[in-house]
Amino acid sequence: MSLLKQLLLSVSVAMVGILLGTLALSIDSARSYLTEQLQSQSENAASSLSLSLSQPGNQDPVTRELLMAALFDTGQFAAIRLVAPNEEVLFERSHPSVEVPGRAPEWFRHWLPLPQPRAERAISNGWNQVGMLSVVVDNRFATDALWSSSTRMSGLVFMAGGAWALFVGLLLRWFRRVLHEEIEAQVLRIGTNQAASVEVLEPRVAELASVSHAIQHTHERVQQAAQAQTLRIESLELETNSDPVTRLPNRKYFVNELQKLLQAGDQAQGHVLMVRQRDLQALNAKHPRQDVDEWLKQVWQRVQQLLADNAQLQAQLARLNGSDFVVLLPGDLGPEGMHVVQLLRKLLQSLTLSLGSGQWSRWAFALTAYTGADAVGDVLARLDQGLMQAESAGHGDVEYAEPTRNTPGAVAGEHNWQQLLTGALQASQALSIAVQAYTSTSQAGADVRHEASLELHEADGRVLGGALFLPAAVRLGLSAAYDVQALSLGVDWLAQHSGATLVVRVSVPSLDQEEFVPQVRALLQTPRARALGAGLQHLVLELDAHALEVAAPRVTALCEMAQQEGVGVGLRRLDQSPKSLWHLPSLSLRYVKLGGYFAEQSLGNSGVRHLLEAMISTAQEQTAQVYITDAVAAEAAEWLHAKGASLPVSGAVD
Repeated sequence: MSLLKQLLLSVSVAMVGILLGTLALSIDSARSYLTEQLQSQSENAASSLSLSLSQPGNQDPVTRELLMAALFDTGQFAAIRLVAPNEEVLFERSHPSVEVPGRAPEWFRHWLPLPQPRAERAISNGWNQVGMLSVVVDNRFATDALWSSSTRMSGLVFMAGGAWALFVGLLLRWFRRVLHEEIEAQVLRIGTNQAASVEVLEPRVAELASVSHAIQHTHERVQQAAQAQTLRIESLELETNSDPVTRLPNRKYFVNELQKLLQAGDQAQGHVLMVRQRDLQALNAKHPRQDVDEWLKQVWQRVQQLLADNAQLQAQLARLNGSDFVVLLPGDLGPEGMHVVQLLRKLLQSLTLSLGSGQWSRWAFALTAYTGADAVGDVLARLDQGLMQAESAGHGDVEYAEPTRNTPGAVAGEHNWQQLLTGALQASQALSIAVQAYTSTSQAGADVRHEASLELHEADGRVLGGALFLPAAVRLGLSAAYDVQALSLGVDWLAQHSGATLVVRVSVPSLDQEEFVPQVRALLQTPRARALGAGLQHLVLELDAHALEVAAPRVTALCEMAQQEGVGVGLRRLDQSPKSLWHLPSLSLRYVKLGGYFAEQSLGNSGVRHLLEAMISTAQEQTAQVYITDAVAAEAAEWLHAKGASLPVSGAVD
């Protein structure tokens, strides 16, 4: 279809739409007006007739019938009826509208029906009610009036439409002639060798002057248009691969980007941080869905701004599903990159939404490294496992998901880490512990324990959390040295906090080093440790239950040494390592930790409940306290209290 025909068609469609809209609005307005008039007529007639019939002089039945018959004979009413209080019909006159046809055709009456308003009034004789009068107005005359008005308006609209169509036709005919004479010749030269050399003649129509000059530069603008089209296609592809709420790339886009990075082979290395909003379902139940979506949008806009301020990382954000978000961090993510991860974690933990009853939404974090030897599924599986561990532990730290293979060069920024971690062990003030108190309550009462985590202080004053630098220490074979340093700082802390219980974590890789247990024994036998006396009993070494599956003899050796030196041993994440359950009777433990999610699953799963009961009873037989690390539902809390477990009073247990 030619441009002129398209223009004529579009103008015609627009004009038809305007005229039909005008006609429809006019008819609707007339119909509304007539409806109001019919209602008013019925109300007025009923009021007047009831007033007349209520007069003392009109109480005679013959007189009443004459008055009502006279009103009905005017032809303005479809029915008049008088009913006595005992439901006896005293007077009734009516005629079906089909018996008295009007000018309006039947299809018009069907498409634009007018109501027949009914008005009712009570007729009384002094204090006594004579009956109930009902008057129904005949809408036949109003329908005829609406038909007449509609036909006149339709005729006027069609005349206006015809005049406008004629005008547009003449205008387009003139415009066609001008285009042919002024533009067509120049347009035909576009793309030929003559296009740049043709002299531009001044057009007879001033409005076409700019068009004539623009044609001379079309060969340059064609290239620009192609580039713009390419950018537009890329933009549309990005919209297709975007989350509609946060405008972040979706799972498909993220998987494609990660796949591209992994295909680089030996040069591929980096990290992926996965973040999960643990309480998204509860937030949607507590707040309107649009408010939660707006909150998520604002949260990740803040995250994008944070990453933009640290553009050297070249990070990419994506939303995998409703609750899970990822940050792709390609390249050497050394200590500098870990600082950004820590800033991101702190930012998200500051951006929470209320769940009511003093509770706030929680985030879970998992970080893993990738190399060219990994597959996308392997990376995502490690992150899912890390998030599960973070949720079970209930803490807000970044859970590092260790790769299953030790590939050369797998530690991004290994040289920088080597310098930083080795230097920190040699500097006296580079390491410290951050201590957080946790209160739990059981049938025996409440108890408070303090849990320590290492912090690394850099020369520029920045502080790096243990969850971010200890995985690198494990890869570099420095985990035992850092665990011993944490215990040393813990001894100093106990000397300053008499009577307090301090928990210090021991990593599983440290147990693989033969000198670790002797180093711990030597530390506990130093004069400053012995100076604590009975206070040394308040020191607890906490192990991951997974250690019992991979290094049970070394765990036994550590427990025996700890018992000899008077310190306690705790076990965390027992619910994630059920195979370690059969080792418990042979160990002397101070406590075991179970995840809140695992405890809640016991309510609806008998198998989980039996396993949980076995864990609790086995631990209690060894006089070990059972701690639930995260908040649970009221029903689960009541059951756990009855079993003798301790539940958190405030905060989440790490």
